[in-house]
Amino acid sequence: MAIELDLNGRKLTLDEEVVRELQAAADAGAGTSSTLRDLAFMLDRALTEERPVSLQRAEARALERLLAERPPRPGA
Repeated sequence: MAIELDLNGRKLTLDEEVVRELQAAADAGAGTSSTLRDLAFMLDRALTEERPVSLQRAEARALERLLAERPPRPGA
């Protein structure tokens, strides 16, 4: 299933598995960062709701950082 996120007016569609990985990573850092806590909450919402979820600027930046830190996937 594809998950759609709205990052400051830019649409981003990610595979559900990727969103689950990002949500887990954000949740792991939630104890030290309120932005990651908020991002974890919003990604959880994106996984449970069937509509796009809008991220605030700080959450979008945190998501971009998490995406950049992900190891490359084999065959990608």
